[in-house]
Amino acid sequence: MVQQVERTTEFVRLQQSFEVISLPQNRKFQDFVENKYMADDSIGNAETDGNQPKHLSFKYSFDTDGGATGAIIINSESGTPQLIPQNAIITNATIEIETAITSGGSATVAFGLLGNTDAFKAATGKASLTLDAVFAGTNDLPLKVAVPTQVVATVATAALTAGVFFINVEYIEGN
Repeated sequence: MVQQVERTTEFVRLQQSFEVISLPQNRKFQDFVENKYMADDSIGNAETDGNQPKHLSFKYSFDTDGGATGAIIINSESGTPQLIPQNAIITNATIEIETAITSGGSATVAFGLLGNTDAFKAATGKASLTLDAVFAGTNDLPLKVAVPTQVVATVATAALTAGVFFINVEYIEGN
């Protein structure tokens, strides 16, 4: 019992030795940084002027886009249709393989635009389209598109059986 009283007394003594500091000025900053307005404050392609580089990312996934031979239209990363805007001058494109491209045969894939299917990269064999491979898409770049244009991957020789890749396009607004 004596030990318990000593512990309680020691605890009370320790509590008294700590001073509570109130910082009333922090109350005015309490809601200063909030993320509920971040979407309003973010700067995307629409908020930059025409001279600033803009970026679009396109995603191909065998699970959602299939792998039949021919041109496959590539959509945004969320799966919604996306176009390169009218008069855009494409200055750079990067192809990033996230999951290796596979096929039952000797498939090739060209990366480009509808109407210029190898604008970014000419037909490339599946053996080169391996996990984490990255390619500079400079085949026909820089390139100006006259009308809003879709990004495509053109599969030839044999159908694909798996794979995921991204095409990242950088452009500036032309006149």
